[in-house]
Amino acid sequence: MNRIKPNELDQKKKRSLFSRIVVAALLIAVAVPCIFLGGWFWFSFLTIFLLLACFEMIHATGKKYPIYVYAFAYVFVLAEAYWFIAKGNVEAYLANPDGYSFSLSNTGEGIGVSVVFLVASIIVYWAIALFDRRFDLFDAVYFLAVGLLISLGFQGLLFVRYFPLSLSDDSSSSFAYYGSVTLLLFVCIATVMNDTWAYFVGIFFGRHKMIPAVSPNKTWEGFFGGWILGGATCLAFALLTDYFGFPLLDSLAIFGAGSKWWWAVVLSFLLPLVGDVGDLTFSLIKRHFGIKDFGFIFLAHGGVLDRADSFTFTAMFTAVFVSLLTSGLGFLL
Repeated sequence: MNRIKPNELDQKKKRSLFSRIVVAALLIAVAVPCIFLGGWFWFSFLTIFLLLACFEMIHATGKKYPIYVYAFAYVFVLAEAYWFIAKGNVEAYLANPDGYSFSLSNTGEGIGVSVVFLVASIIVYWAIALFDRRFDLFDAVYFLAVGLLISLGFQGLLFVRYFPLSLSDDSSSSFAYYGSVTLLLFVCIATVMNDTWAYFVGIFFGRHKMIPAVSPNKTWEGFFGGWILGGATCLAFALLTDYFGFPLLDSLAIFGAGSKWWWAVVLSFLLPLVGDVGDLTFSLIKRHFGIKDFGFIFLAHGGVLDRADSFTFTAMFTAVFVSLLTSGLGFLL
């Protein structure tokens, strides 16, 4: 096992911490209003970041491709990311043509991909690799797999904001802006607090490198600290919001008759682990291409995929988790 000397908060780490705080403050200032307003505000916010994420995915390879490769990559990622909303609205229309109106909260039963479009994408990428020497088989697999991963991750971020609206009969503006946002805040807190606790525990107590070949700065102490303390923070948030009348989901309240408290405990301590899987997955991609960051929009803290790596996994996992619970398939968990 790799051992390292106990860390301390030296000047370099202090500067890094300060820049982290500044970047986080700016992101919060922009994201929080969009989160609470929901609707097209949240949709537009994520669309901008989704386009940037797709750009970073393409440029991570360090290669230049024909313009049609860029165009199809964007079309594939955007189409798959918004597929569940399109499908949900079609289902809503077929169920009630006379009373139908388009809504972002028509999410259907959960996130998913269009099988037809996925097969078409496989064929297109394969054909490009076959006939264009600038785009090989590895590029095809990479664009398809990572593009699908990003699409599902952003689907999850849309789903956990809009899904509570689809479950509730409360049409008041207060519920639309505040009551329905709890699940998304829960996911954000789980992801951010895991990263925050892991960072500080790693700095002050980290002695054993975790996977230095993939993520040189991660330690086992930071990993367990982030998991336990992040999970506890997340659970405390779920309990407090539920107690004061803002449950994560109306149909799965922790307190009161028919309490289903166990799912909040399980999800609180699973999400930090899922976030770590996302972080390590994108770190593995960066190491493969020999790059430090996916982008530079956040200056020293990289690009969208460097900040959203964990979020894509936690949101995707939460979307699947709550979909199973609310559809009566909780026994599968």
